[in-house]
Amino acid sequence: MMIADSQVHLWGDETPDRPWIPGGQERLRHMGHLTSLGPDFLIGQMDEAGIDRAVIVPPTWDRDRIDVALQAWRRAPDRFRIMTRIPLDDPEAAKKMLQSLRDEPAVAGVRLTFSFEVERDWIHDGTADWFWPYAEEHDIPVMMLVPRHKDKVARVAEKHPGLRIAIDHMGILGNTTDDKIAPFIADTVQLARYPNIAVKISNIPSFSTAKYPFTNVMPYVKQLVEAFGAQRCFWGTDLSRQLGKYGVGYKEGVELVTEHMPFLSDREKALVLGEALCTWLRWDGR
Repeated sequence: MMIADSQVHLWGDETPDRPWIPGGQERLRHMGHLTSLGPDFLIGQMDEAGIDRAVIVPPTWDRDRIDVALQAWRRAPDRFRIMTRIPLDDPEAAKKMLQSLRDEPAVAGVRLTFSFEVERDWIHDGTADWFWPYAEEHDIPVMMLVPRHKDKVARVAEKHPGLRIAIDHMGILGNTTDDKIAPFIADTVQLARYPNIAVKISNIPSFSTAKYPFTNVMPYVKQLVEAFGAQRCFWGTDLSRQLGKYGVGYKEGVELVTEHMPFLSDREKALVLGEALCTWLRWDGR
């Protein structure tokens, strides 16, 4: 079985030559992340648990840099792909950046965040409008943290049917737990009608106040799999948060799917754990 994690963060330490966004250290502490996470640590964790591949998503506090992610890719180019961040509110700079990465095999697509205050309205106030046709034209897959404004996501998907969109963290607002996630799940389920939208079954521990294996969240996961089909559901850990705040490692993360999602068939488990993600990214071979 191909096991591929749809979301891990790697980042460099904050230094005078590498400033984070304002409040980055506070955000790191609040989210329970490790102090830092580099290629050696990640590869060691993957090897220990038998994880074949991972998609590296640079974190918001490290701005739009992907140098640490590229270090991991150079160490093991068959095991990593990167979803780069872009300055979405500066179209010319973003296009220049994307053009420079066009022939970079490490970069598989773009990750957008519409969750934090400075970016929250960009999906509906016109800031992001330039990007959708550009990404569709250049066949750039997009992973999107978008707990709100899913009606706008629906309109984008309908207008740009060639645009591949994956909704991060099941579409749930951060720091929302237990049955309070229900309205976010319901909104995400409505997006399943669009065949160009997929969903990341990721960051499960943060959405439950229960202990592992977070059984109270599983009915919501089942709703998503039934709506999207396993071929459009991608398992992911957000490993730095999962380890730093909840003490849940890769072994337990995989077993959430293999042992604690009885509603999945063996074939569906294989899809969710990696095959579906690799197909979506057109990440061929093993």
